[in-house]
Amino acid sequence: MSSPQSMLKSIDFGQLMRAAEGLTQWRVLGLSFLTWLAGGLVMVGGQMLATRAGSMLLALLFLVIASVVFSAGMSAVGILLQDKAKDVEQRSVAAAIRAGLLCVPRFILFGLLVLAVVLGLCLVAAIVYFVCKIPFIGPILLFFAHPVMVIAASVFFIALYWVAAPLLAPAIWDGRSLRRAVSLVVAVVRTRLVPLVLMLLALYIVITVITLVVFTGFIPGFAYMTAIASGVIGPSMMASMGGMGNSAAFGAMASSGHMLAGTLSTVILFAVLMALTMQVMIMGVNIIYLMVTDGLDEQGTEESLQAGIDLAREKARQAQGMAREAADKVRHAAHMDGHGHQGAAARGPAAPVAPVTPAAPVAPHHDIFAPAPAPVAPVAPAAPVASAPVPAPAPVPPSAPVAPVPPAPVSQAPVAPAPVVAPAPVQPPVAPATAAGLGGAAVAGGAAASALPPAAAPAGQAASEPLLRCRSCFEVVAADDVFCGHCGFQLKP
Repeated sequence: MSSPQSMLKSIDFGQLMRAAEGLTQWRVLGLSFLTWLAGGLVMVGGQMLATRAGSMLLALLFLVIASVVFSAGMSAVGILLQDKAKDVEQRSVAAAIRAGLLCVPRFILFGLLVLAVVLGLCLVAAIVYFVCKIPFIGPILLFFAHPVMVIAASVFFIALYWVAAPLLAPAIWDGRSLRRAVSLVVAVVRTRLVPLVLMLLALYIVITVITLVVFTGFIPGFAYMTAIASGVIGPSMMASMGGMGNSAAFGAMASSGHMLAGTLSTVILFAVLMALTMQVMIMGVNIIYLMVTDGLDEQGTEESLQAGIDLAREKARQAQGMAREAADKVRHAAHMDGHGHQGAAARGPAAPVAPVTPAAPVAPHHDIFAPAPAPVAPVAPAAPVASAPVPAPAPVPPSAPVAPVPPAPVSQAPVAPAPVVAPAPVQPPVAPATAAGLGGAAVAGGAAASALPPAAAPAGQAASEPLLRCRSCFEVVAADDVFCGHCGFQLKP
């Protein structure tokens, strides 16, 4: 690959003079003229129909059709002139038109790419100017940031209009895809920017000179002949020159044949001028394209561009994953917070301060995750009754004689390690001699014994039942809780 210094020495500005050869290609000139004429007629006719119908959508539709006609026709012209610049046999007009139609989607994609870059530039500028709203330091930042943003936007549009577009179009006409064409433009800008700019400036000078020569003859001729025609035919000729953009002129055209003829002839004349100018421009950019791409390392640039695209995709994928994880965390926190509020509302204010029964110290030995305790053998009914601290029995009437109960069995009865619920009390056996005298006492004692178990049953039942714990944080919860008050876990469906 040649260096920029060698490229500057090897620039043959005489080759740029071949741009004037576009004026001698009559077949290509005819195709260019037909392109401008067809595009102009579609645009003017669409505007007339849209004006009469009063539909902006119809006008937009005809504008799109005219753009497609211009793009396909000028691409066909560029393909034919590129064959001429390569000194190869030119293809037929039909084949050039088919190839030009295939170039239209690539130009549309390039337009979308440019639009995306412009939107990205606007987004960056909006962020920078938003930062400049900070008090005290904001004006200082704006003093430095605003010129930088203006210069960046100016460089982008200058490069787009005068460097990228003139070099990208010949690359697409040469049969390259949009990605390969963009990679070619990047390679040329990175390695041969100075020679490219110099050759483009020289080409613009040539085009300016040729256009000046053409218009120095066209403008006086058009002005004199139009004035004479207006003086002979009438003022309708001048109205056709100045009223092409409003609906009144279109309405007048329908009633005046001279005005319609004058308008159409003017459109044809400008189509000829545009065709002549564009012939020189297209031939020149084809020549520059062939000169700057001679010996260019396109493969390395395309690989680096693809690597940059892959890196950008990977960064975007990582950023998307991080954003998804952050959204999941926020959603989980909101979910837990909502469940905690619901559990607290379901428990009520008295749940956290519920009174604990006297058997609470036994609770750590009874966990829901521990195996069930072994069944306890039934104990004599007199033992829990005599040993349990219960309220005093109801007073016995003095008239009923009560026989004394032997104290030995009561004092020697073993106490169970964990109180259990006793079965129904049974009257202990007494001596036959005192059976008759204990009739009233037995009734009273049975009444007192039947009243004791309900008082002792809650303590024994609370001690034997295991405490409920949350399956998520293993904190103690109440039996009527729907959600855990510590972590918000749902306890009941």
